[in-house]
Amino acid sequence: MHRFVHKQLHQYTACIMAALMLLVLLYASSFIPAHIHHDCSGEDCPVCACIQHCENTLRAFGSNTQGGLILLIPVLLILLCISLPAVFFTEDTPVSDKVRLNN
Repeated sequence: MHRFVHKQLHQYTACIMAALMLLVLLYASSFIPAHIHHDCSGEDCPVCACIQHCENTLRAFGSNTQGGLILLIPVLLILLCISLPAVFFTEDTPVSDKVRLNN
């Protein structure tokens, strides 16, 4: 029974991490176009620094263009939609709890 709980914990953690990764990608990809034409204050501009950080984040995920991100987001959404019901709506059965049924 301990292994089953441990496995469910890993599944919950994986789903939460996938959702957080998707949010980070969405935020970074939407922040850049929204603030690209800002009123720059020159050197040490905080908005330019944030844009640079968002670009570095997108590069770290292997997508430095908007085209690659457009392909990545639907795939992540589909995987998230498939995995969430499997994690949250599975029922405990005697087989999954490894209960021995004797007559």
